[in-house]
Amino acid sequence: MSRFSVRGVPWSFVGTKNVEQCKTASEVMEAAGLNWEVGKAELFAKMPIEYPAGSDEFLDVISESKKLSPDSHFHGKDIYNPVEDMFATYRKDKNIPLGIVKQKYTVVQNSDAFKFFDDVIGKDSAIWQTAGYFGNGSRIFVSAKIPDTFTVHGDPIDQYLVFTNSHNGSSGVNILFTPIRIVCQNTLNAAIRTATNIINIKHTKSVHKTITIAHEVLGIAKQQGIQFKTVADQLAEIKISDGTAAKYICEHFMTSEELEKLKFTGHTYGQIIARDGGAFYDIGLSTRKLNAITSTWEYYFEGAGQKEIIGTAWGAANAISGYYSNVDTSTVADKRMDSLLYGDRSRNIAKAFDNALNLAI
Repeated sequence: MSRFSVRGVPWSFVGTKNVEQCKTASEVMEAAGLNWEVGKAELFAKMPIEYPAGSDEFLDVISESKKLSPDSHFHGKDIYNPVEDMFATYRKDKNIPLGIVKQKYTVVQNSDAFKFFDDVIGKDSAIWQTAGYFGNGSRIFVSAKIPDTFTVHGDPIDQYLVFTNSHNGSSGVNILFTPIRIVCQNTLNAAIRTATNIINIKHTKSVHKTITIAHEVLGIAKQQGIQFKTVADQLAEIKISDGTAAKYICEHFMTSEELEKLKFTGHTYGQIIARDGGAFYDIGLSTRKLNAITSTWEYYFEGAGQKEIIGTAWGAANAISGYYSNVDTSTVADKRMDSLLYGDRSRNIAKAFDNALNLAI
């Protein structure tokens, strides 16, 4: 049994609701506790009233402030002035602020963000899977599974669409296609090199017209699944030695300067893998980076589902995606999801798959 635990897909965490039985987006919103609306309110700055030197005439201060901003408000010893072109989004059911946005920002309600996909939800198209939100509701997400599971040399891969929407101005409506390796829940979306796997729709006045693209999204996702399988099959056919795997893993994490020092000092990749004190000291590797390298090396042999694919570029690439998906615990749930789907970890996985394809050269 592998000593490495499987952490699950990045959008599965405490608080996530299973919505597989839901038929429509509105049912998903109800089941996941997302059936609330978001408002947009003017933003005011609270400032203490500063009296002119030698004056204590409160009415004079009010008069001058009104000349500058007719919308100024006073309460006690504070003045509240509107902040130009800035608004706060908030949950209408609880009056909880969610974020700060500009005037052109258009709120996309939870009930509207994903209902465009209703007409392709069904047994032969896609099935709602999970839904949830972060914090007080500043960001929400829904996942849907595409029924076209495929295998890479007997290794089953599920395909998902992940929809995210923010209410704090941090992003628009994002639609992402990602394959997930079932046995270990490795996130493989970044391995798709032939086309973008993310559609981003900004929160502008045209947003509601733009998100009516469900069939197009599903078609793109299925095409990308075919493209991903082609890449994965290529990687599974590339045979590599343990020495090549060690070099590949070290080069993924090490900078060009560190690799130059490795060459200059005469040390080897094997010494780095073996945690040779002299080697990583001479090269100047941080303990954190050394731990990432050795953990990935161990995952290559002992990670879930790795036994069957050791000695292939597919196994080496999955060791790195497995490290980022299941081993690295440096971020909390929402940041982990962002990083694996859109951020640094996604880019690192993309680099790993690109480099793995080059192992055949």
